[in-house]
Amino acid sequence: MHQLARNLHLQQDGPVLYELRDLSYSYPNGQTALQGINLDIAPGDRIAIIGQNGAGKSTLLKHLNGLLAVQQGSLIYKGQSLVEDHLRHARLEIGLLFQDPDDQLFCNTLQEDVLFGPLNQGLDLAVATTATETALTAVGLAGAARRAPHKLSYGQRKRAGLAGLLAMSPDVLLLDEPTANLDPHQEEVLLQLLKDFTGTLICITHNLLFAYEICERAVVLDHGQIHHDYTFKELVSHRASLREHGLDFTFRFATPPIPEDLQSNHQKPSPVEVAHVENHLTGEGHPLIRLQHYGFTYPDGTEALSGIDLDISQGETLAIVGENGAGKTTLVSCLMGLRSGSGHYRLNDKQVTEANRRDNCRQIGMVFQDAADQLFCPSCYEEVAFGPRQLGLPRGEIKKRVTEVFEWVGLVGFDERVPLNLSGGERKRLALAAALAMQPQVLILDEPTAGLDPAGEELLLGILKGLDVTLILISHDLFFVRQLTRRTLVLHEGRLVQDYRTEEFFADSNLTSLNQLDFTYRNRCGLEIMRLQHEHEHKHLHHHLHEHPHRHGDQVHSHRHEHEHEHAHTFSHTHRSEPANASSVSARSDEEPTHGHPPCTDRPHDHEHPNHEDEPHPHEH
Repeated sequence: MHQLARNLHLQQDGPVLYELRDLSYSYPNGQTALQGINLDIAPGDRIAIIGQNGAGKSTLLKHLNGLLAVQQGSLIYKGQSLVEDHLRHARLEIGLLFQDPDDQLFCNTLQEDVLFGPLNQGLDLAVATTATETALTAVGLAGAARRAPHKLSYGQRKRAGLAGLLAMSPDVLLLDEPTANLDPHQEEVLLQLLKDFTGTLICITHNLLFAYEICERAVVLDHGQIHHDYTFKELVSHRASLREHGLDFTFRFATPPIPEDLQSNHQKPSPVEVAHVENHLTGEGHPLIRLQHYGFTYPDGTEALSGIDLDISQGETLAIVGENGAGKTTLVSCLMGLRSGSGHYRLNDKQVTEANRRDNCRQIGMVFQDAADQLFCPSCYEEVAFGPRQLGLPRGEIKKRVTEVFEWVGLVGFDERVPLNLSGGERKRLALAAALAMQPQVLILDEPTAGLDPAGEELLLGILKGLDVTLILISHDLFFVRQLTRRTLVLHEGRLVQDYRTEEFFADSNLTSLNQLDFTYRNRCGLEIMRLQHEHEHKHLHHHLHEHPHRHGDQVHSHRHEHEHEHAHTFSHTHRSEPANASSVSARSDEEPTHGHPPCTDRPHDHEHPNHEDEPHPHEH
């Protein structure tokens, strides 16, 4: 626990909805997931449960609706243990959105999936149908009611799962990574839905900017134990806590991350960068990938891609962005050879056909949205060695490649670990290692940051920046788009509608409304959180001299009294630029502290404040 200027533990008053005492849980393989959890949750609480991948967050959430039975300790909901009739009743009023929406979508159509909950609550069919239509409209899926859930995009399936819960009007809403794989527009739609929710909200998320808008309390888990129980504002304003638990997202603000800044601080790219981006337009040589009049239609008649004309040159780094369901994953699946569409596709100047498309995997590697979908071997070593073995490489070369990629992705010593027992971030890096071991010309990453904690994101970013490969990035994470790519394609309803240099993409004044790429609420939250981190609270002794009146009968007189005591003060410091010749300026004790960087009042930024606690903090008192 960090020593701040005052105690940040919340005092729980009023009625208790949940009461957890000494709750512990271990999985059958012996892995301890929860240890000694003590937690009270009141009706109407809005709580973010946060922590690094593998901290026990999902395990705790599954206890709160009775999916996992209590092994040790106790869990009380509305005065009773979650067993038998009380458990059955509670499940009709506690909604859980799984991290993977495929875990809760099982009917033939989306409408049937959303109807399932209200009908099990005993509602009349007409009432349940109205609730279903209202919920589908709220999440923007009214037009997809008759479609099969497995034909929707990942982000659409996530919203479909939420619709199934909202149709039941739950008292408690439990959310496991609700924003993973959502486009920025749908993320804000979800934000507004949750702001309007009047029940108890408990949300697992690594998206602290999202949680900042909807949660008032933050419970931090670390290795299955509660390490902190803060107000959310206190947590995000105390960077030491974030950094300790791998939650410090301020690396995203080390350089100006938001398009508004680019318009005022526009820098032209180097001639090398311009040439690198433009070479797909010059016609010099053959592009690595060429699509002409390319399209793809699913068996149910859904047109996913139409009229795609695209050249990608060797060594390019490009992003593909667009709303959920725009066709991004379908497009890269066709490039990979997993699907075969209409039109012309040439890879290395060779026509890709139905007969030879499976050979694409020798030249193109891909990391799926959910890394678990491509991990199937009993050990991490076998997982990474599988691809090179299919290439017929000698045993010594296979071992060399496996050793190298484990070092690249930070998984040294993981050889005998079971892939599906790894954390989300570790699985993502393992899938990346398996792709890199094939030494592909092209690497495709589909939503690489989904479900990662900030520490995992920062580690992944460093790995990807060091790769020498043609990179195709699908992402709703505009920070990663900006950091990793020089070219950005915008897909909308299966069509390629924009082809930008990445810096031009961010400088586009229409970006906030273009194809649902609205990111403005993240900017707003980021600015506010970073300003909170620039407020410091200090305690120091104060010397007081004051008059103290006395009454003796009709006589009144006063004495001057002198004493010392300690006050806590919040001090919001400002930043002055360091003089050009700092040595020529003498230090003056009455000047405000200088941190040695240019003034930066219009956007969040990242820097250290050494010895800041010892600086003078002048204020009135």
